[in-house]
Amino acid sequence: MLNIRTLCPAIAAALLVATPQAFGLGSQVGHDDPWNSEHIDRLPPNVRSAVTRMCGGSPRAAHYFATYLDHSRIIRLHFEHLHCDNGGGFCNSAGCLHQEYVGTGSQYRLIKSYYGRGDD
Repeated sequence: MLNIRTLCPAIAAALLVATPQAFGLGSQVGHDDPWNSEHIDRLPPNVRSAVTRMCGGSPRAAHYFATYLDHSRIIRLHFEHLHCDNGGGFCNSAGCLHQEYVGTGSQYRLIKSYYGRGDD
């Protein structure tokens, strides 16, 4: 029969040895490249296609490139958070390009395109 007095120190020692590795692995699991093509891949097909055409190549986006409003019925794109291989040129003295798409059935259509600050 196992003696609880001898088992507890062995378990505690095993936890102390395993804990630093567990913390190290946990911090790596959620890491995401700030300029990531997956942020584009998650867009609806017709919105993704429009962004890819505008970018001319393999677009990569930061986390807040696309924001979703009204239970994902409206998608707002913030082009200051988009990186294109050809440079893009989506910002000027008035601000950066923003676009809003609204979901109509299975498609999204562009309803608004404007230049504004990055904090809207």
